[in-house]
Amino acid sequence: MIGTLPSPIQRSGWGSGVPLPRDSSDCPQLSPFGGPVASTRAASISVHAHPAGSLPYEYKIVIAGNHELTFDQEFMADLIKQDFYYFPSVSKLKPENYENVQSLLTNCIYLQDSEVTVRGFRIYGSPWQPWFYGWGFNLPRGQALLEKWNLIPEGVDILITHGPPLGFLDWVPKKMQRVGCVELLNTVQRRVQPRLHVFGHIH
Repeated sequence: MIGTLPSPIQRSGWGSGVPLPRDSSDCPQLSPFGGPVASTRAASISVHAHPAGSLPYEYKIVIAGNHELTFDQEFMADLIKQDFYYFPSVSKLKPENYENVQSLLTNCIYLQDSEVTVRGFRIYGSPWQPWFYGWGFNLPRGQALLEKWNLIPEGVDILITHGPPLGFLDWVPKKMQRVGCVELLNTVQRRVQPRLHVFGHIH
C-alpha cells in the first residue's frame, strides 16, 4: 500500500487540486499528478514542469489533459492549419515547437497511453476524455474512446486518467448531468480492475 496523505493538508496552487501536506517529511513516495501545463506554447513547459518535479517525492508521475494542447500531436497538426482559433499564439507555432515537447519534462515521469513500474506497482496513464469543447485529447464517446481504453493492460495496479468514469465525481451542476465516460467505467470495473484509479478533469 502506498499510504495516505497526513493531515493537515493544503491544496496546491498550480491547478491540480491535489491535496499536499504542509509537512512533507512523512509523505508517500509516489505522487501522481495530471494536467501539468495549461499552455499552447512548448517553451513554457520547462517552467511549468517545475511544480511537480520540485516536490520532495522520490517519484513524480504526470499525465496530460485537455489543456495540454502541445502534447496532443494530432490536435496541434490540425490546429495550426486553421485560420482562426481562440488561442491567438497558435498561429506562431511550427511543428518543431511541439513535436518533442514530452522531452522537456525532465523532472518527472510522463505517461501517455503507457506504463511504468515503480516499487513493484504497475502504473498506467492516459490523457483521453469525451469530447469537451474542442480541447486536446478529446474523442467522441463510444468506439473511439473504447479503443484507447482497450490499450490499458490487465494487471495494472494504479490507473491514472485525466477524465473520470461515469458516475464518479463527474456531476456538472451547470449542465445538470454527469459527464464521465461509460466506456472507461466498464473497462475499469469489468476488465482492468486496478487497485487504485486516479482521475480529475471536472473542476
